[in-house]
Amino acid sequence: MVTQAELAKILGITRTTVARALNGSKNIKVETKERILKLANEMGYEKNYLGSSLAIKEKKTIVAIIVRSINEEYSKQLKSGLKDFQEEVKAYGIKIKVLEVDINDSEGQIELLKKSVEKRIHGLIIIPLDRDKIIKILQPIKNDLKIVSIGKQLFEEDTYIDSKYEKSGRIAADVLSNIVKIDKKILVIDAGDDLISSRKYLKGVSEKLKELDRKFQGPIKIKKLLEDKSQILNYLSNDIEGIYINRYAPEVIEYLGEIGKDNYKFVTNGFNEKIRGLIENDKVVATVSEDFYNQGYIAGKKIFEALYKTSLKRSHEYQTKIDILFKESLN
Repeated sequence: MVTQAELAKILGITRTTVARALNGSKNIKVETKERILKLANEMGYEKNYLGSSLAIKEKKTIVAIIVRSINEEYSKQLKSGLKDFQEEVKAYGIKIKVLEVDINDSEGQIELLKKSVEKRIHGLIIIPLDRDKIIKILQPIKNDLKIVSIGKQLFEEDTYIDSKYEKSGRIAADVLSNIVKIDKKILVIDAGDDLISSRKYLKGVSEKLKELDRKFQGPIKIKKLLEDKSQILNYLSNDIEGIYINRYAPEVIEYLGEIGKDNYKFVTNGFNEKIRGLIENDKVVATVSEDFYNQGYIAGKKIFEALYKTSLKRSHEYQTKIDILFKESLN
């Protein structure tokens, strides 16, 4: 499924310009509009909902409960995707209220959820931290509420967007295996569970390294690594050449650089400005990152369809793409 963002990237223009063309705006050059419409048709872009004949019977309120982590790009891109979709369907009176909670505050997310469902809302987008508790809250009302979950499936009958974290971990292991000498070891560090991605990353990395029959040490669990990064020094034996850390990798890599221990090969998961800098300065070989923008955009689109397109089957699982970023592919 091609998005407006992808059309904009191919054509070298802004998403706003693409949206104007697809929404029939006159505030755009004719030749630009023709280029956009031609490409949209060729790539099978689905016509904007604003052109349909659906009647607006009631203003719809959607609550999106997302998480804020040390990787600031995660929530930033998710919010951007939600915002862009909301702009596309603004004529329907759709309002997406975005609520953020710290990734380490699962109880805070539960309280936000309880307060949200007490009000009159029509749709819920959520990145579940404590899946079992969230299911318990939503179970009695799930038939009266359209739900889209990201990263973890809640109910079979509702839409689930698979972030493919385990696959991202497998890809990271594959890249690392190809850049580490066959007679050298790869150190795998388990820096904890963020309840979203880090445990799945670790599973993917470990399983792939085993399949490749690579020498690796770990996963070694290190508690409070962010607070005391020096703990990793206990595991840097002479036969270690590559390192994978499932959480707080950029911070640990920066620390190792500061103390002159930067002669290791690193591949990370996720992407933010700190990781960009490490790749640009040859401290990280590559990073494997999910498409957070489209997770938000597709979540908005799917909950809109559930609210307005009653003929659609609601049992769907969607997967967003994974990017492998090397220094040469940074823009």
